[in-house]
Amino acid sequence: MTLGRRLLHVVRPLGDRRRDECGQCSVCGATTRFVVNSWLIPQHADDEWGRKWISAFVRRETLLCGHCSSSLRVRRVADVLIEHYARTATSIAELVREPDFRGMDVAEVNAVGSMHPFLARHPRLRHSEYGERGEDLQALSYADQSFDVVLTSDTLEHVPDWRGALSESLRVLRPGGRHIFTVPLVPVRAQTVDVSHRGWYHGRGRGPWWVVPSRADMAVRTVFGNDLLGELDHLGFEPELHFGDAASVVCAMRPA
Repeated sequence: MTLGRRLLHVVRPLGDRRRDECGQCSVCGATTRFVVNSWLIPQHADDEWGRKWISAFVRRETLLCGHCSSSLRVRRVADVLIEHYARTATSIAELVREPDFRGMDVAEVNAVGSMHPFLARHPRLRHSEYGERGEDLQALSYADQSFDVVLTSDTLEHVPDWRGALSESLRVLRPGGRHIFTVPLVPVRAQTVDVSHRGWYHGRGRGPWWVVPSRADMAVRTVFGNDLLGELDHLGFEPELHFGDAASVVCAMRPA
């Protein structure tokens, strides 16, 4: 864990400690304390997600594992990977050692938070970042039907043409392959909306600059609603929504 991530576990608003939880991390496998730090939420969160859902998104983006610092959102992706692909594994640290999963071709477009160091042990992982020096999700460089699994985490909301990006993931998946992803999703919001004009960015949170890590700001172009599952079906996927809360994970399978 980097020094910056360690600081997030100890330097945080008064009162956050009361919201900490304990349990087993589905990324590293440790039994640990999960730490809340509400300074990580962006300044415009009230407008983007609605004041009623701020607490849920604080949990989603934090509850940081005391061992590997994975957030709840990242652990939810881990949970879905384990549900679909594990034989006996209960964490990603174990899953990447299982022969069946090691035999799959996996694309990780944008590191899935603190899960990435564990996924990096997978012998057939293709990892790239999204952006000028990485992959364009709207025009992936990979050949047709190259992968069994595609992973993105809170990336599609930054893509100008998110439908085109999903069509590309469908193209590079093999029959029966899955695109497992997260996007910020308010459970009661019905419609997906273009918010490019709002000038919202994900990157720096609302806390002191010396506590909250500075990441490259990425413009928010889309706020997703529950119509996303219908869009996935229209594109040719078989979609599943896991967890049904602010930490939702969408699993979109290419029909076999």
